[in-house]
Formats: sequence, C-alpha cells, structure tokens
Amino acid sequence: MITAQTQVHGYRKGHQLLASSVVLSKDDQLTVDRLSDVTGPLRPKEKFAPYISAYPLPSGTYYVIARTWQDFSVLRAGCVRTKSVLIDAQTWAFKPPLASVLSLLESDELPDVNEATSIEINEQFEEAFLPILNFNASEMLEALFLEEAKPVVVFDAPNPELISLRLLAALWPELRSKFALSTFSLSPRKIGGRDLDLVFAPSNAKAKFSDWGGRRVDGRSPRADRHRWTKSIIRRAFEEPVPRLLSESEIDLLGEKNVFSTSALRITLLWEELIDKLDVTPTAALGLLDIANSGKVSSVAVMEILQPKLSDAMRKIADDLMPDDAWEFVSAITQKMQGRNMPVGRAALNELALHLTQVAPESAIKFLQQPDPKSAFGDLTPAIAKGLGRGRSPNVEQFLLDAPSNIFAQLISQSDELIRRVVIDDKLINRIEVVLIEAESELSEKAGKKLLPYLVEDRQLPAARSIFQKLSSQEVADELRWLGKVGNFNAKELSALLIDRAREIEGLSAVRDVLLYSSFSDERDALFRQVLEPSVTDILWLLEEDGLAESSCTNLLVYLLRYADDNQFVNLLAEETIGRQLLERIPETAVDLQVRAVLLDTLPINAHTSLIQVVIPKVMDRQKFEIADRVIGRCLCSQFAGDEAALLLMLLGFLGSKLDGERVVRYALDTGVDAEVASRNLIVFNIAPLPARYRILGAVKEIARALQSRQSMDLSEEAYNSCAMLMADSEQEYGKALVDASVLLVPSLFYAYQRPVSQLIAVLFPKIYKELASASDVPDFLKYISIFDWDRCKIARKELVKAFMTSSWKPGDLALTAIRCNDVSRILKRVAKSHGAKEYLARIEYDLEGLNDKDRVIVERVLAELR
Repeated sequence: MITAQTQVHGYRKGHQLLASSVVLSKDDQLTVDRLSDVTGPLRPKEKFAPYISAYPLPSGTYYVIARTWQDFSVLRAGCVRTKSVLIDAQTWAFKPPLASVLSLLESDELPDVNEATSIEINEQFEEAFLPILNFNASEMLEALFLEEAKPVVVFDAPNPELISLRLLAALWPELRSKFALSTFSLSPRKIGGRDLDLVFAPSNAKAKFSDWGGRRVDGRSPRADRHRWTKSIIRRAFEEPVPRLLSESEIDLLGEKNVFSTSALRITLLWEELIDKLDVTPTAALGLLDIANSGKVSSVAVMEILQPKLSDAMRKIADDLMPDDAWEFVSAITQKMQGRNMPVGRAALNELALHLTQVAPESAIKFLQQPDPKSAFGDLTPAIAKGLGRGRSPNVEQFLLDAPSNIFAQLISQSDELIRRVVIDDKLINRIEVVLIEAESELSEKAGKKLLPYLVEDRQLPAARSIFQKLSSQEVADELRWLGKVGNFNAKELSALLIDRAREIEGLSAVRDVLLYSSFSDERDALFRQVLEPSVTDILWLLEEDGLAESSCTNLLVYLLRYADDNQFVNLLAEETIGRQLLERIPETAVDLQVRAVLLDTLPINAHTSLIQVVIPKVMDRQKFEIADRVIGRCLCSQFAGDEAALLLMLLGFLGSKLDGERVVRYALDTGVDAEVASRNLIVFNIAPLPARYRILGAVKEIARALQSRQSMDLSEEAYNSCAMLMADSEQEYGKALVDASVLLVPSLFYAYQRPVSQLIAVLFPKIYKELASASDVPDFLKYISIFDWDRCKIARKELVKAFMTSSWKPGDLALTAIRCNDVSRILKRVAKSHGAKEYLARIEYDLEGLNDKDRVIVERVLAELR
C-alpha cells in the first residue's frame, strides 16, 4: 500500500488552501498554492474542462498530481477548485500508482474540504493505456528526447490528459521524479524558477507564449520526422499498450547507475540500430564499441552481447573491405577494445590482423606508421610479425617506440625532419626521456643538443628534463631567450625547469638579464616572480633596476612582499636602505600590505604613525579595531611627529567600548614612559571619545597604581588636572575603585610638595576623609597608611593642612578639598592654628576663583569667623 496525502484549494477571499492532510514546508506549500490556480485570465464566459497538473515539490519530498475544476459556485469569475494528491517522491519515481491516483481525481463534482485526508492506495504495475490517435507526436517527442532539452508547449493537442499520462508512465525514474506538466494553461507556468517541462494550451493562448523560451508545437499539424529514431520513441511512448521508453533489457544494458540520464534513451536507440545493422555492415561494430566505452552502459551486459557479434563481424571484414579500409577498421577497433576483457574478440582480431598482413603487407606497414599514443597496437605485433614473414621496415614512429635507446638517439641526432615528427608525438616524447638516460653518453649529448631548439611546449617536458640538467649558465640563458622568442614564455613548465637549473648552478643573474631585455608580457613577469626572492639583495636589485617598467617593478614588489614570511617582511621594512622606499612604493590599492606593515612594531615610530593614518581610512571597521588594538600600546609609549593627540584620540575612538582600560593605562603610565609622554597620555585620556573614556574611568585604580609606581610625581600640571577630572568623573560608576585609588595614591601625593598635584588631592583626599568620618573605627584598608592614626579625622586634617602649607600647591585647592570633605570649618581652623596662618588664610581668600558661588560664600564666611 502507498500513503497519499491530499489538499483542496479554492476561493475564500482569494485563491487559497481550504484543507490539507499534511503540513508542508513554506516553499512547498507556496508551490502548491500557486500551481493549484489557473494561469492567465479567462475571457468573459470562457469555460474549460477539468485539467491535470503534475510536478515535484522543491524539497523533493513529494510529487503532486492535481486536477483543477472551474468553480461556478463562486460569483467571482475565473475561480477554480483544485484537488492535489501528494505521493512520496521516491515511490512516484519507481512505482507510480497512476490509476489509483486518477481514481481519486475523477469526479464531476467539485472536491469538498472533507476529501483532504490521508489515503492508502494500491500499488499498480504494467498499467495499459489506449493508444494516442490524430496527434503530431513526433515534434513533441523529438523536442523532449532527441534534441536540446527545452520546455515544450503544445497547442490544440487532442486528449492532452491521455498524452500526459502515457508520458508519465513511459519515463524512467530519474526523469519522472523531476518532470512537470500541465494539460491546460493559458500562459507559461513555472516551478522553482524554471518553466514546466510540458504544457498544453488552446490555440487562442498562443499570444501569451510569444516570448516562450522553449519549443512551440502545433498538436494537429503533421510534421515530417527529423530524427531516425522518432518512430521508435512514438511507438514506445504512444502506441504500445504499456508505455515504456526503456525496456527491462535496455535498463540491464545501461546498468542502474546510468539509467537516469537524458542520454540513456538515445544510447539504447543507437544500440538497437547498430545491432540490427551488424549483419549487413560489420563496421557497425565500431559504434557498438564506442557505446561500450562510453561509460554509460553496463560492461558485463555489453560484453555478453557484443563478443560473439564482434567475432562474426571481424570474420566478414577481410572479404567486405579493401585492405586499407580493413586496416583502418583494425586500428579503430584495436583502440576501442583496449582495456577490455574480451578474449573471444581479441582472438578474432588477431586472426584478422594475421590474414590482412599476409594478403597486403604494404597496408600493414601503413598500419604500423600511424601514431599509437596509447600503445593500443602492441598486442597485435606478434600477429603482424607472423603475417609479414620476410617483412619490410615498420613505421618510423612505431619502430622508434620499440627500438633500442642507442638506435633511437642515433636516428634523431641525424635528422631534423625526423625530430620534427618525433616532438609532436607525446608517446615518443616520453620515450625520449628514457632514451637520453639509457643511451651512450656521447649519443645522448648529441641528440639532446639537436632536440633542444624544438623543445618549446610544456608537453615536451619529459624530453627536456635530462637535457636541461646538463646545460651551463649561458646555455640556460640562451634557451630561455629562445623560449621567449618563439613562444613568449608560454611554455611555463619548461621555463620553470630552466630557472631551477640556473638556481642550482648560481646562474640566476644571467636569467634575470634575459628576462629584463625581453618584451613585456604577463608570462615574463610570472617568471620574474620565480627568479626573485623576498630578500634584501633581490628587492634592492628591483628598486635600482632602470630597465624594468615602473608597473612591472611595482607588481613584482607587491608580489614579493605578499610572498614574504613574517621574518622576511620585518627584515625588509626594517632595512634602512630599502624600508622607506618599499613603504613609498606600496600602491594605494595594496591595502593588505599596508595593513600588514601597520601591524608590525619594528618600523621607525614616525613612519609607523604616518602609515597608520594612511591605512586606517581604507579598511573596514573590524580592521580599524584590530589595527588600533595592535598599535595603541606603542603609540602611548612613544613620542612621534605630527599631531600626537589627534592620532591617539582616533585610535581610542576605534577601540571604543571594547577598550581594555587597565591595559592602556599600563602602557600610558608605565615607569619606563617619559614624563612628557605620560603627561600627554593623561591629557588625551581625559578628552577621549566617551565610550573609550568610560572604559578608562573603570581603570582609576590602575591609574593610581601606575602613578604611585613612578619614581616621582614628575608629570605636568595639565596632566594631573586631567587625571583629577578622570578620577572625579569615575565616582558615580566606580566609587569603590576610586576609594581604592585614593588609598594607593594620596600618601605619595602628600610628599609631592613641589609638584602641581593639588587638584588631584582635592578629588582623592575627600574620599578617604569621608571614610574616616563615617566609620566607627578606622577602616581596615586605612590602618596601614602611615599618615593616619587611630585618631582618624583630626590627624588627617592636620596632615592635609601641613602638606598644603608647606607646598607650592594652590591655597584655593585646600578650600576646594575642605568643601568636598564637608568640613570647611574644622579644616580651616586647623590652618588658623598653624604657623603663618594669617598669611595663608589671606592667600586662600584670594585664590577662590575655582569655587562656585555657593562654595565661595561658605569659605568666605568661615574665613570671616576666623578673622
């Protein structure tokens, strides 16, 4: 039993699926939805009989056979109702239950949604059909099977449904599984982007097929057959009760792996024709062997049929053909039988060769003179030898193949004409390679020199190997020059072999000169790439050579740089004499090389940063990030020409939210980084693009650790002020980290009396002060800070005031610090108790421009109270 699924389509606010017994993939369902509707607009009051559609679904899961009825129950004109039966594609290909499916689709009534069920149907075989009458089948079948495969539209065909059903039954499985047809169409139909293989249309729809890319066939107009097999396929498809384009015996002949090809039918038709001719035309055996050797038939089945027939055919050849023609047959059939296990056929062929040689030895000589590139005639040599008896000299080519090496070498060393015949025969070229090795040294050398001018094609490489291996440096150069003259260096393998020889004997300089003075060509420049290495010596030669066109030189430089490994690439760009020139010569289009150079950290810093600015605009965002991530460390550690801040800001911008804040801080503020560079870096960090700056804010603890680790607080005032702004801006998101940063850095800042760090103290000290004020005990993280004691805030105030009053720091920053500690009164009272208080308080009063109005009022009030 076979399971069939069913779908019903019809009008419901448009043509759509009404019911289904199966859920299809989106593409499959869209295909059924589309093909279940009628194609082309109907004319007013136009009617059509129910028609059949058959097609595979895109997924290959199901094959669909559908019938479409005109639906007059809907007021809207042109509506249809379609019932589609879905059969497993593999089942359809090999066991198509046509009759069972048709029984599901035969009804005078419109299909109901209740019919959309899963149904078990019977398997059926050898289904008989009525013959097709009054139909011009030849043109359609020729178009489908005997000519270039194109979709076919047939106009006004009688009984298109019967034609279609016979065709579907006659097809072989592979074609049946893919074949798509419709027995009624008002315009071209497509499936999966291609036209249906076969559609039937009324004559009034011809205009709709005016742009049809396939074949147009008149179903009623008789046409003469255009192919000799037309009648045979008509008989097989449309006249025999059980339509079958390939019989069981023909399927056995083809073999299962070859049955499913569009050429299978033509092969079987040709086979049948040649078998019928064999008794009258023995040379038909050649065609049969061609089929046997085509790879499209079963070797076992063919040999069983063919061997006895070939034997009979060869027995007739001697009587039916003239000697020359008979030898041509022997030549052809020998080659076609090569590699075949045909003992009966070979015995008959040997008997034929023996007989022909005896009656016409001259023709045997001609047979021996023909080229034998596949050594097919070797097996006939004993039979021919017997037939020749007192025999005459064999053919030159065949003789050379069998001749001893010394004789071969001696012959070709004496005759240019013979050489010209030899060098065009691939079999003899291969033989020469052995001859030049086996022959006596003097003969081999003489033959080699005679052959040398004729070795100008790569297929002659076997003969050239041993000859080239003996050439001197000058001879290599001369031969390469000759290859350029006669073939414009198209013999790439020969040229490469000469270059390998020149490399062995240190003769590349002479080879370069030959190429240099040869005419420009892509082949010549390709050889230049073989003689040059990505070494300092070769690159310097290229840069200094005036005889090479600028474009060729540039292309070669680009090739060598791309070919260079990492060490070679680094060495070339780091070399003082050529590194700068290479960077200048790299063309704008060779972005890959520029990127590769940028990713190196061995270039001089100014060249490196200049190249960065050239390359980054050319690359995609992903590479921008890669470059920025690779070079940011070096740029942060170095001074370089140009606008340093602009380049650093650009790199930080590309790193953005992916920036590793702690990493760049370590690069920027490392103890080995010069104070001026470190100052620049802090200033740049403060004005960095927001995503990058945010990542730097998260590294405030690393900033503090880095500044603490430097031998002295040696940065600029702008740098410390920038750092202060960074620290202040980090408080909201990274408060805990800022406290840790304060603990790390404040002790060092208090000892930096002569450095402009007061704004940084104004940010960091309040964090510690507030921690002291809010804790009932000294927090653990503060117990080990030497400037503090268990007395907490009192000692902190004392140390703060002492540090300010003994330093060069701005007095106004002490007021700012006090404001941020929320303890202006006590901190300024600590000042008032100190030596020189009156003068310092006055200095504070005159240095309050950095405070906002509200804070200034607070400070001024406390100062007034203290006065």
